[in-house]
Formats: sequence, C-alpha cells, structure tokens
Amino acid sequence: MEFIHPYWLFGLLAIAIPIIIHLFNFRRYRKYYFTNLKFLKSIKKETKKQSRLRHLLILLARILAIVSLVLAFARPYFPGPQGLQKTDVAMVCIYLDNSLSMQASISGHMLLDDAITKAAGVVDAYGPSDRFQLITNDFEGKHQQFYNKDELLKLLNEIQVSPRMKMLSDVFQRQQELAPDLIKEKLHFYIISDFQRSSIDFEALDEDTAKLVFLMPLMDAGYENVYIDSCWFATPFNHLNQHQELYVSLMNASGTDLEKIPIRLLINGGQRAIATFDIQAGSRAEVRLPFTNREAGFQSGLLSIDDYPITWDDRMYLSWAVKDIIPVLAIYEDSPGFYLSSLFSNDSVFYFKAVELRKLDYSIFSGFDLIVLDNINRISTGLAAELQRYIGSGGSLLLIPGMDAELSSINTFLTQMNSGQLMPYDTSGLQVTGINATHEIFNDVFETIPEKIDLPAVFGHYPFRNFRNTYSDVILELQNGDPLISVSRNRKGKLYVITSPAGDESGNLIRHALWVPLMYRMAMLSRPQERLFYTMGEQSMISIDRINISGDQSLLVKLSGSSFEFIPGQRSNVETTDLFFYDQIREAGIYELIVSGKQLIGFAFNYNRKESNPEIISPDELIEYISALNMDNIFMLDARVKPVKQLITEFNKGVELWKIFIWLALLFLLIEIILLRIPWGRK
Repeated sequence: MEFIHPYWLFGLLAIAIPIIIHLFNFRRYRKYYFTNLKFLKSIKKETKKQSRLRHLLILLARILAIVSLVLAFARPYFPGPQGLQKTDVAMVCIYLDNSLSMQASISGHMLLDDAITKAAGVVDAYGPSDRFQLITNDFEGKHQQFYNKDELLKLLNEIQVSPRMKMLSDVFQRQQELAPDLIKEKLHFYIISDFQRSSIDFEALDEDTAKLVFLMPLMDAGYENVYIDSCWFATPFNHLNQHQELYVSLMNASGTDLEKIPIRLLINGGQRAIATFDIQAGSRAEVRLPFTNREAGFQSGLLSIDDYPITWDDRMYLSWAVKDIIPVLAIYEDSPGFYLSSLFSNDSVFYFKAVELRKLDYSIFSGFDLIVLDNINRISTGLAAELQRYIGSGGSLLLIPGMDAELSSINTFLTQMNSGQLMPYDTSGLQVTGINATHEIFNDVFETIPEKIDLPAVFGHYPFRNFRNTYSDVILELQNGDPLISVSRNRKGKLYVITSPAGDESGNLIRHALWVPLMYRMAMLSRPQERLFYTMGEQSMISIDRINISGDQSLLVKLSGSSFEFIPGQRSNVETTDLFFYDQIREAGIYELIVSGKQLIGFAFNYNRKESNPEIISPDELIEYISALNMDNIFMLDARVKPVKQLITEFNKGVELWKIFIWLALLFLLIEIILLRIPWGRK
C-alpha cells in the first residue's frame, strides 16, 4: 500500500489525545449523595473489571476512528502493475477492430457496438487535457492525428463495419508510423477486438512498439459458422452452349455435423443449379454444380447458402465471359496448310483466317485469340516485336518452323520471349514415346491411356534446348528426349513450339488422331483464364486488356443493381490498362466497367474469407500469450468483471482506499456512541 499524500500521516499523532483523556479519566473518582437508602437501588453497579473494559473499548474505537480519518486524507492505494502512471498529459491511441467478424451478435447486441462502448469508456477514464488517436482497419487519413475527448467520441460514433482485415502486426506498425517519437514514452495503446486467431500474430510484435499496450477482448468463446470458401470452374474456358461445372468449397467452422444444406447458383438473376451437401464439424466439403453457358458475353453469378447468425459470407459473387466464337489467325509464307483450314473453317465455334506473311497487317493481331506461324522460315524484327506485344497482352502463339528455317532470326525471337533455342535440323526418324497426360492440353481428352498407344512419328526435327533462366513444359517428347511440342509462358500469354515442320515429308503429326484435340485445346485455352472474383481489401488495382478512351468518353465503375458508381483511376500501358479503385469498393457484388454508357466488362468482389473463421483467442489464452512473450509493456484488461473506466483508473492510479477508510471512521464513531449509551452492569 502506498499514499498519494503521505504527509497527512503526521496526523496520527492525534492518537495521543484520546489516550491522555482516558488516562486522566481512569483516576477520577465520583461522589454520589443520597438521603435515603432506597436510592441505592438506582445506583449503577459496576465492577472494577467491567469499568476498565468499557473504557478500553471506547478508547480503542476513538483511536481507530482517528487512524481511519488520517489514512483517508493520506489517500492510500494499492499501486497497479506499473505504479502511478499518470503524472502529466497522456497520449492515448485506441485501435478499434471494425472488421466483418464484428457483425457477430453476442447477448443480443453487435460486437462493434460493444467495442464502441468500451472505447468510449477508455476515453472517459482520462482527463480533459489528455489527447486521443483512433485507428480502425480502414487506416483512414482523418485518424492520423490526435484529438480531444469530445472530438474522439464523435469519431467513434462514425465507425462502421469494414470489409478490410488487418493483422495485429500491421496495426502496430501503423501506430508507430503515426505516433511522433517524442510521445512514445508516455503512450497508452488500447486494442479492442474479438481477437480472431487468424488475425493475431503476437510473434511479430516489438517490445518497443509502445510504452504501454492494453489488450481488451470482447468475447469469451467463438461462434459457429458455415460459409462459402472458394469456387472454380472445371475447365478454364467458357464458350457458348458449352457444358460447364462449377466446383464450390464450403467450410463448417462449428462443432455440429450438418446434413442436406441447400446451395444455389444464380446466373444473370435466374437460378441455374441447386444441390445439397453434408458437412461434418470442423471440416470442408466440395460441391459440383453443372450448368450450360446459354448466352454469350459477360455473365454474373451468385452462390448462396442459408446460415445464421453470420450471413455476410453466405454469398459469393462471380463474373466471367462467354465467347460465341474463337478467332484463329494462320500466317504462312508460300501456301496455307490444309491441316489448319480444314480443322477450323468447318466448325462454327471458330473463326479462321489465313494471311500471307507479305500481306500481313499487324493491327489485326489483337482480334485473334490464337496465332499460328505456319511453316515460317524467318521472323523479322518488326513481326517479332508485334508478336511479343501480342503474347504479353494474353494471346497464344503456335510456332511451326519451316524446312529451311533461318534459325538466327527465330532464336532471336525465342530469346526475347525468354524461351529455349532451336538447334540445326536433325533428319533422324524418331517416335514419340512420352505424352504429358496431366497437362491442361489433355484434360478430358483421355479416360485412360493404353500401354501400347499409337503415337506420332517424325522424319526430322529441330532439337529444342532450354538454357539458363528458361523453362518450358513438354507436351509430347521424342524417344531421344527432345520435345516435339512444348509450351512456355510469358507474362499473360503462351508460346507453343512444334519442333517438326508441318508436312508429310517431316512426319505424320498433322494426320494423326492427336492433331485434332491438340489444336482444339490450344485454341480453347488461347486466352488466359479470367479471375472469377477478387477479394475486397486486397485488390485495389486490376489490369485489363488495353482500352482506348478518347477525350469525350467517360469511364465509370458501377455496382450492379445499385446507384453507386465512381470514376476509377486509370493508367494505360502498351498492352494493358490498369484501373485503380482507391478504396471505393466497400460492398460485395458485381461491378461493371462502363465506357460512355456501354458496359465493357464486369468483375466480382467478395469479402475476405479469413474473417469467416470464428475461432478466437480467449482471455485466458491472451494471458498465456503475454506471459510467453515476456514483454513487460503488454497487459490485458478484462472488461467482463469491471467497468472499463474502473479498470483503467485502477491501472493508472492503483486501487484507491480512501473511501473505505471514511466508512471505517464512521463505523468506529458509531461503535463509540453505542458503547457510551448502553448501560453496563445494571441488575
């Protein structure tokens, strides 16, 4: 126990006053005069022992009353963990977790409301001259300065749930950046959160992050939740009238096994698939939803389940494009190859065009998904530059060298594409002995591969070598280990290389049964797979194919089914246009990119699923974490047992006892009065 005003303890000398009075009072004798013996019955009869006991009890009560009064004025207290902290103006920083998990309802009220109430209690525990700073998951600019009490309370009332999730280390780093070095030694940093395990990384904390750190948990235990975690297509391309399958991953973050939970898929507002799933407690389930692409163009999808009370992660928005045709361009030197025109020209899914190299217009490249260099002997620098730009923007190129290939020009292009190199022509007759059945080219092509499968043969080829820092996937391999068909990726696009010229004099590949699925799959996989959705809070910029906007055209991003819209930032590169959203997207949904009133593309945004895991670090675990960290500046305030203001006051000033001693003084005075008024020894 310590004292705020210890000089008042000199008042204990006043104890001598009742002692002196009682000492003199013990030696006084009283005379009683009476005229008749009958009055003897009314005289108090006290024995000497009773009289002495009574006087001692009265003396003790008076001494204790004086001691209690003196101690009350000396302001005794039990000091907090750091003793008396608040000696001058305090700088207080409050991190209030406003992530999606704070929408959970506990005991009939939302966690965010409880957090705001506790934050207001923190403010109330400090004086009018103290300064306050607020941090939320939004990292807003208006929260970068310190405010007085009234200003901060106003900011607290403006806080809303945010789709952004921040790790605890990110919050500490943000506070360090905002707090000037001069105030760090007297900074009190309060963290008010549900302490989801997925967002807590105590190991990343620095002991010098702040002078005093207070953890204020809001929950004793987590809640139960079932949510849609992710989804993907069975095939990476979508074409008109194509049968497609959507795979959905669901998570049961609860302790209960669930059965026959319905899940629905809506496309463009209409229900297209429905299924039910069973899922065990704490496990994951996968559901397959088949449907058919009935319309071409931009498609908006919505997956939904029913789960309460957490509902924000029961919906997942999707967007993708369905193509009605796949444009293929063949570039030849002497004559077009029948093996391409007969394959693509007779299928309505494809638009095929063959152009002679000397008459080639480079500007048409962007209109084709797959370009085939058909038996090309030389690649000029101009053509190489345009092809490099085309592949970088997401196109696919198939290179088939001619019989009289000028390897220097072709290898220069391959070097620019960070691919391998062609070696001089080898006239050896070789059989294909290796087939990469796991490659995406052969997905759904083979059910099983027979042991004695008939594979193509070549009568000559250009050996293909990968050098340092280059890599390509081999699709078909010859018996000497050389690749017959390989593919490498460059930025968004792909480069396929067939090392044997196309023609009967160099092999039978173009007449083999594998030729059709190979070319079909190359064309169908020619454009990069689109992202089905983006995650809010993680994606503030999206790159799309370059769009040219004139001065009188406007560019808008609009939330589908809503009046909300904004103008994104944009930066055009040679191949792409980058769109910047500047934290404008705060609601999950389908967003449309509109150019001069016309919808160009669409993209879906969903909430971060890390917030869906309801597992928390309980208050008892927090204490264990703090102890394990061995940091003397981190404490936990348990607002479950006491009001926030009282907890902070007790920490800053200790547990004050002056009120207790006031009541004790009154109690001892009352005891003295009772001792004086109660008759002793009467018979």
